[in-house]
Amino acid sequence: MVRARETNEEIEAIGYIRQSDQRQDKEDISELTQLRKIEQFCESNNFKLVKVFKDIDYSGFRIKYTKRPGLMDALKCIEDRPKVRKMIFFNLSRLTRLKKDFQELQGILNSHQVDICSASEFVDFSTPNGRLVAGFFVDLNEYYSDNLSEIVNDSKETNAKKGRWNGGPAPFGLVKTADGMGFEEVPERAYYVREIFRMAKLGKGPYLIARWLNEQKVYSLTGKEWTARRVRYMLTNPTYAAMQRWKGECYKLLVCPVLVSWDDFNYIQSTLFGKDKAWKGKERQLLTSVLICPECGSKMHSRYMSHSKQKRKYVCSRKTSMGAISCSSPNHDQESFEAAVINLIANMAEKKYGYESLIPEMKEDSDNNNSFSKLQDELANINNAEQKIFDDYYLHNKIEEHHYELSMRRYGKRKAEILELLDKIPLPQSKSFGDYNDAIQEFSELINELPNDDKRRSIELLVEKITPGAPAVVHFKWGETREIHPRSIEKFKKKLILY
Repeated sequence: MVRARETNEEIEAIGYIRQSDQRQDKEDISELTQLRKIEQFCESNNFKLVKVFKDIDYSGFRIKYTKRPGLMDALKCIEDRPKVRKMIFFNLSRLTRLKKDFQELQGILNSHQVDICSASEFVDFSTPNGRLVAGFFVDLNEYYSDNLSEIVNDSKETNAKKGRWNGGPAPFGLVKTADGMGFEEVPERAYYVREIFRMAKLGKGPYLIARWLNEQKVYSLTGKEWTARRVRYMLTNPTYAAMQRWKGECYKLLVCPVLVSWDDFNYIQSTLFGKDKAWKGKERQLLTSVLICPECGSKMHSRYMSHSKQKRKYVCSRKTSMGAISCSSPNHDQESFEAAVINLIANMAEKKYGYESLIPEMKEDSDNNNSFSKLQDELANINNAEQKIFDDYYLHNKIEEHHYELSMRRYGKRKAEILELLDKIPLPQSKSFGDYNDAIQEFSELINELPNDDKRRSIELLVEKITPGAPAVVHFKWGETREIHPRSIEKFKKKLILY
């Protein structure tokens, strides 16, 4: 049963509604049904329902909870509104069907002193009885989803064999039929789909087709300009040939217009995307995934400087896909730019983690009240004290609510101070790594010896983005920025920056 605290203070609550796109019983657990149950729960327990958040057509099993916008808005509301003390669902499966996700969400809500409540099971998971059955409910929901996943896969295979659409958004140029089992064409867009496949059959590649579409002022379903990647995805989609791919096999769609014949579709796959034509990643350049044009914010790509194909440069992608007049940003010498970024990372590693940079908190200094070990011990003591206060209030009823809340606020404030101090102590945090200086020295030398593909992966792990210019600004994923100043600026047909 739900325990209402004996207090005159009104308890604020928020509701959360989720409905999966895979459910067959949508009427039994509809949005309105969930809302009414949440409202009844709040009324019977004297909770003030201040807001309700929704995620419609979002799975609680296949989609990570961080990718559900309604749930993330609910967590943001809890963070911004300290008076909220309850988060209420139709049942626990509406929050998540994964045990790992539930444990993470429970930790987040506990940190804000917000209780999880199930309106359908009529359980408050902040109570001893609630905590006892929470694990059982989560395990049961995960088992149900695992079993349902197998059933759905079997159902989709049957659908594919019978020529029915298996689900998902309609591709560009098509729209779903009323029953969702097939497609109808959108004439004004279907015309461009046919033109795209006609150009591809004539040997035009994705870059040229994307450029043509942008010149025609035709935009994608999301309202964005076309790129080679978007065109490539369209040209490899068998739906335009009234076929559906399921687990490596293609099946005929019974209700779908044919915008390209199956023979032409296969011809395009073999000529444009055959094994001998496929890009195997060997020529992928070092910085293309992190470079951002300083003028227009577009991605930047590598191109040869001249027909001799001896030297390369980084240029804005809008120049390559839409013509030189689309962006006025300068070009950047690839060889010198890559060398400058590699040297910057190597030098940072060597200086940041040398002996001379390790701050006193990492030393064995018993007189230092902010030493690493002492902060860790104090944090553990506070966690134990919080658990004791929690048990005294909820389990043993030894203390009053105002005493409980005052103690938890005091402990929370000190924990925040300790965590802030710990964040200022740099890695390494263990004394079992041996000679740090030698290890980091080896790393700074090794990064220059790695194959180009491994260098690229290393940079992607460390760097958020790079904005080239005079100077170029490197944004690291931990929030730090560094500048790289150019060695010279040369003027050919276009300004070229060397580093």
